[in-house]
Amino acid sequence: MDRKPAQSTSLWISAVFAIMTVCLANPQATAVEAHLESLPEGATKSDDAFQVTIEISEIVDGKPVPVDRHLILFKDQRAYDFSLVQPMDITVVDWATSQMTVLSRQKNLQSSMPMKKVNESVAQLRVYAKKNQLEDQLGINAQPLRNDDQSTELTFGDYHYNVKSVAAPSPSQAARFAQFTNAVARLNLARHRGAPPFARMSLGNELAAHGQLPQTMHLTIESDGNTRMLVSQYAIKESLSPEAEDRINKVSSMLMLYRDVPMSDVR
Repeated sequence: MDRKPAQSTSLWISAVFAIMTVCLANPQATAVEAHLESLPEGATKSDDAFQVTIEISEIVDGKPVPVDRHLILFKDQRAYDFSLVQPMDITVVDWATSQMTVLSRQKNLQSSMPMKKVNESVAQLRVYAKKNQLEDQLGINAQPLRNDDQSTELTFGDYHYNVKSVAAPSPSQAARFAQFTNAVARLNLARHRGAPPFARMSLGNELAAHGQLPQTMHLTIESDGNTRMLVSQYAIKESLSPEAEDRINKVSSMLMLYRDVPMSDVR
């Protein structure tokens, strides 16, 4: 679900754009809040390579309709997120350099953003939400609930998550996947995309704390009397295929050749 932006509510849209003016006018306060956006407990710098495929469908008239597909490769303190549907952009999360880069294969463009700036966007929204009593509506106060069947639920506002998980091949892989999920959720906020990031980050941290990876995630969105359901299926492979290694090598070339532009130009 973290890979396909959900339909935003008017409240969420208003909050995002309001922080661009309200919170940027108070950078000292937001800098203090930025430390809250730390890596999940148990995060590691392990270089073990692995890959995760995510298939996302929307339930329409009781049947799944494919809407998105992603391949995420983990290697050498980097995560490479390949969108496998148009426009087939690539997002590179580089913890070694504390940078996040979006590559547009259609436009041969790239744009990078320091993780510090991405984290500050989340801290800014926390400040705005606290001042305007929006913490419940934006999912900041939402806490994951583990059920007897070992599924995990989280609800806030119009959003309800239900996740079935599996034990990760290693605790470090669970932590690294949570790091990736959190990083992308924060980047989506900085790019004004998708649902509020806090609930998804809380879910990722909850699974990582138990050494687990998501297997199936259901996201139900209730808005204006309408119900939308998205289902994400996760498949984990403990090593990289030759094709995956080739993808990473090609990204290295793209990073050298693609023209650097502002983030708004690669949307």
